Amino acid sequence: MTPSRLESGSTLDLSEPQIAALLECHYGDGMVYLPHNRSQTLYGLATQRGFIDAEGYLTRKGRALLARYHYA
Repeated sequence: MTPSRLESGSTLDLSEPQIAALLECHYGDGMVYLPHNRSQTLYGLATQRGFIDAEGYLTRKGRALLARYHYA
């Protein structure tokens, strides 16, 4: 995908539920782990969009997304 397609609203809307499901796979300290059945590409996309930091921890933005989908 090109960066412009990654930034489009419709692509973001489609991938947010998938990213939220990925973010549910975290330890108590906020470290996100990648289960064997999850896409490494999705993990990279979540990192690129600022939901996971470079060290693999949930960011404030990631916690907000997780809360939005977890309690919806």
